[in-house]
Amino acid sequence: MSASARKSRAAVEQRNLIVPQMRDYDQLGMQQEWVPHLMYFHPRNARLKSVSTDEFGFRNTTGAKAGAPTALLIGGSSVFGIGATSDATTIPSLLNAQTKYNWRNLGGRAFNSTQEAILLHLANIKKIDGPIVVMSGINNLTRSLMSGSFSPVFGAFFQQLLFEAAMARSTIGRREVVKRSVSNFFKKLRGSELEYSDGERALKGSFYRPMLEIFERDCRMIQVISQAHNTSASFIVQPFIPWLNKELAIEESRLFSLLDQESADFTPILSELADYQSKYRDDLHQICKSVGMKFYDANDSNDLKGKEWLFVDRAHFTDEGNLVMSKLIVQYLEI
Repeated sequence: MSASARKSRAAVEQRNLIVPQMRDYDQLGMQQEWVPHLMYFHPRNARLKSVSTDEFGFRNTTGAKAGAPTALLIGGSSVFGIGATSDATTIPSLLNAQTKYNWRNLGGRAFNSTQEAILLHLANIKKIDGPIVVMSGINNLTRSLMSGSFSPVFGAFFQQLLFEAAMARSTIGRREVVKRSVSNFFKKLRGSELEYSDGERALKGSFYRPMLEIFERDCRMIQVISQAHNTSASFIVQPFIPWLNKELAIEESRLFSLLDQESADFTPILSELADYQSKYRDDLHQICKSVGMKFYDANDSNDLKGKEWLFVDRAHFTDEGNLVMSKLIVQYLEI
């Protein structure tokens, strides 16, 4: 094992002493399943101390009320509840206790906006008589800043390199023909002939503008579904430490330091994410306005900026953080 690998492993072990529930989420990530349309999803019928899933891989919630209207919380791993010590302390479960609705957890770990919209479509919920809330935003921008191909139609997704490598190794038919076909396919999807302004070129691969267009497409799909159910759709920019200007708790400082040791290669991207906060927020706000979705930026909330221990890493909450965020959602939606 290399010195860097040993350092990373030691950092993870130290992290687990502070937030032992993260062992369960690491194990869950190793058991992910490859599924149609979404690419990947959580394992079905998982039963770990901190987290469980149903027969389809959706995270279980607690506190459902008989006959209550159905509301949806959609997003990535923060909605799924990475960092929570139990299903009961995820945001959807806490919302069950705070509102008249039964909240479904439609969080997908490492999902982008397209995967979130597809998950809503695939869930095929017959009756949505409560609000539809999307809490997301980080993954689209983060993935665009990372290396790898990008399509103006399909965007980019986490674990994409694994998918591309697997397709290139396909043994269906004549291997070389398949490899060349796949290679040409991805070259066409990368959209290398698009024109961009000098400002947009600052982002890796110059994919900022088409990334926003994909986000707008996905928001329109969610808005169409909300209108079909005669309910409202809202978008919340999820809290993110580089965007919060939070006074860090002792535990947060220690955890972030360990995280930097575990994944040092990600540090430059954190800086870029911070640089684009204002522009990205304004662009998302304008898109939501254009499609008719309510917009809130949780990074504006003073409730998340104090010295309380709210985060297990820069994007995921402790139980207390989930409680604060659930109360903010109630406040935003006035429910």
